[in-house]
Amino acid sequence: MNSAVIAGTGCLCACGNSSEDCFKGALSGSARFALPQGRVESTYAASYPVFLAADEIVNARPPEESLSLHYFLTAANEAFLDAGVFPAELSAKKRVGVIVGTSVDASFHCFDLYKSRRVGKSSPASEQELAHYFASSTALAVSRCYGFNGPFQTVVTACASGTDAIGLARSWILSALCDAVLCGGTDEINLIPYNGFIRLMIASKERCRPFDKTRCGINIGEGAGALLLMNEETAREFSVRPKGYVLGYGNACDAYHPTAPDPEAKGLQKAVCFALQDAALAPADLAFVNAHGTASLANDAAEAAAFNTLLKGVPVWGSKGVTGHTLGAAGAVEAVLTISALNKKILPSTAGFSQLDEAIGVTPSIKPLPLTKKAALSDSLAFGGCNAAVILGAEDYYG
Repeated sequence: MNSAVIAGTGCLCACGNSSEDCFKGALSGSARFALPQGRVESTYAASYPVFLAADEIVNARPPEESLSLHYFLTAANEAFLDAGVFPAELSAKKRVGVIVGTSVDASFHCFDLYKSRRVGKSSPASEQELAHYFASSTALAVSRCYGFNGPFQTVVTACASGTDAIGLARSWILSALCDAVLCGGTDEINLIPYNGFIRLMIASKERCRPFDKTRCGINIGEGAGALLLMNEETAREFSVRPKGYVLGYGNACDAYHPTAPDPEAKGLQKAVCFALQDAALAPADLAFVNAHGTASLANDAAEAAAFNTLLKGVPVWGSKGVTGHTLGAAGAVEAVLTISALNKKILPSTAGFSQLDEAIGVTPSIKPLPLTKKAALSDSLAFGGCNAAVILGAEDYYG
């Protein structure tokens, strides 16, 4: 079997506080969408709403943890509970790795330090903070929290980070580097990406509308998705009932532009082809594709070009209509939602979509769709020309 067993999943974002709740939110189209006043200090905070995690989760953050780390540990705890395995029990017998994708937690938590050094202010405390910044690693913090003894890696490929983390985790399983890998992605609302998308003029003051003719931009969001992957032997030893499988993975960089997607989506097409080849599947085998679907004009058009070339006739779901763009967490949150849809055998409608854009020619799901096929693709496009795709199988994929 050329796949990794998904032993358990965990998720939190604007449409729910658990994997189950998030999928219920996706089906109903309900999500916490509000202005970020109190979370970011910006002149834009009164105009550009975001998708927010629940207050009870935010307020439960221990003072020594960043929100991003807290989100991931919350999702990871759910994944272990879902698997029915205690982390200490697993690490006592098996080599357990950690791969976490993130943007904010790896790169954007030093703004106050940056501002003070920019104006020439420095102190022993700020030097310690700088040393901490260079030494910080979300994956290391997670590994230490659980006492794992395997390798760890923090993946920072912008908005493809969560998808890349899952694909790399599968490779660690298949290469026998690890018996189990805790993987996924996490990010919190942060001033730098919040202002950044607005300055790029791709943020929306309205709730996003993936692939819609009237779409006018991105709403950023926050949250985390965690997947506990195992090899077959470990899953059997711990009496794990698979929740699904990671079947294939592809990654390609198009290097078209630092922030804009390639209009022809050549890199994304390569990533999708690599993932299909890796999984030994054809487009006709896919139940649906969980699109990156940020609702920006250029991104949706580029992604649609790839779908029309490679995945014609495969149903498309734009799940960011209920999650927002959770940045480094996006691929992981979407992977958990994809597994939920496959296992429940129903594809939610795309929240926000109502009008076909003839120029791009993609109509995402407009009503809940029963699913009979057992595999689906989730893709991510990111700044720097990063493109990633992962193919997931349902819990009954192997019968």
